[in-house]
Amino acid sequence: MHQRWSDFAPELESGESDRVNDVIDDISNMSLSERSELFNGCFDEVVQLYEAADDGYVRQSVVRVADQLAPGLPIVTALDNDDRSIAIDEATFQDQTDALCGFLLEALTDDDGRVRQAAKRGLKDVFRTYDALDDEETLEALVIELDEMAGETSGTQAKHLREAKEDAKFSLQSGVARLVEGFEGEFGDSI
Repeated sequence: MHQRWSDFAPELESGESDRVNDVIDDISNMSLSERSELFNGCFDEVVQLYEAADDGYVRQSVVRVADQLAPGLPIVTALDNDDRSIAIDEATFQDQTDALCGFLLEALTDDDGRVRQAAKRGLKDVFRTYDALDDEETLEALVIELDEMAGETSGTQAKHLREAKEDAKFSLQSGVARLVEGFEGEFGDSI
C-alpha cells in the first residue's frame, strides 16, 4: 500500500464532503508522475474500498478519487511532447487508463445515481483519453458494451448507460463533426 493512500483512505471513508474534497484537491495538485505512482500503488485498495462501502456517498467519493489518480489528457500531452519530466511510459499509461475504464464501467451500474453520475463524468475523460491516443478500436468496443449493458437494465440506470454510450460515440467523431454537433447542441435551430 502506498503511504499517501493510508492518509487518504480514512478521509474517504468518513463520508464528509470537506474531507473528501481535500483529498481530491491534494491529488489534483500532485505532479503527473506522482499521480501515476499513486495509481500504481493504491488502485487495488481504491477498488476494495469501493466494493466494501455501504454508503453511496463514500462510493461516489472513491469514484471521484479514482478519476483524479489517472490524469489522462495531461499525460497524453506530455507523452506527445516527449516530456521527460514524467516517469511514465505509454504502456503503463494505457494499462492505467484501461483499469480506470473497467472500474468506472462497474461503477456505472451502481444502485446509487450519484455514483453513476460520477462514473459517467470520469468516463468522459477516459473517452477523451482514448480519442487522444487514436484508440478508435477501444472506443468502438465501449460503445457496443455500453449499449449491451443498457439493454440489460431499466430506468435511470439504463438512461445513464445510454448517455455514457453517446459520450463514447461523440469521441469517435471527427473534430469537425464534434464542432458542428457542439454548436447544434448549444444553439439549436437558431444558427
